[in-house]
Amino acid sequence: MKLTRIFEPITINKTEFKNRMVVSAMVTNYCNEDGTPTEKFMAYHEHKAKGGYGIIITEDFAVTRTAGASKTLAGLWEDRQVEPWRVFTDRIHKAGAKTIAQIYHAGRETSSQITGEQPIAPSAIKDPTMPETPREMSVNEIRDLEKAFVDAALRAKAAGFDGVEVHGAHGYLI
Repeated sequence: MKLTRIFEPITINKTEFKNRMVVSAMVTNYCNEDGTPTEKFMAYHEHKAKGGYGIIITEDFAVTRTAGASKTLAGLWEDRQVEPWRVFTDRIHKAGAKTIAQIYHAGRETSSQITGEQPIAPSAIKDPTMPETPREMSVNEIRDLEKAFVDAALRAKAAGFDGVEVHGAHGYLI
């Protein structure tokens, strides 16, 4: 494969990207505590889009109010967050790139100091690097969380994101 192919367009599932250069997700903590973008967040990603990247993957979007591993992460846990994210996606598209929302739930990789609630997980097994033992989820809570992931993905679509990436690294809940 020639290196120059990185600059060629590519189509993935009917979405055409202007090139194959991708900005992978990197946590900035530039969002508001209500999960909406700040100007600093938007400008950070817009700068990359204007710099020529074809695909921008955001940092993790919390799928529930208590899903985040820090207080200033993006979120798509409620409908009122859609419009501010629409402003963001419009700016990225105008700058020539596509954008993908990375959605997640930190599970046992967060703390009550951040979320205000005891962390949750499939089992009450503590991560040795975290300060708290999570509470074991019920079957109904697991079903509710499945729905939260679906709802966040639908909100991402409504906000104009070109795709969704489910973040399951680092011991996160998925």
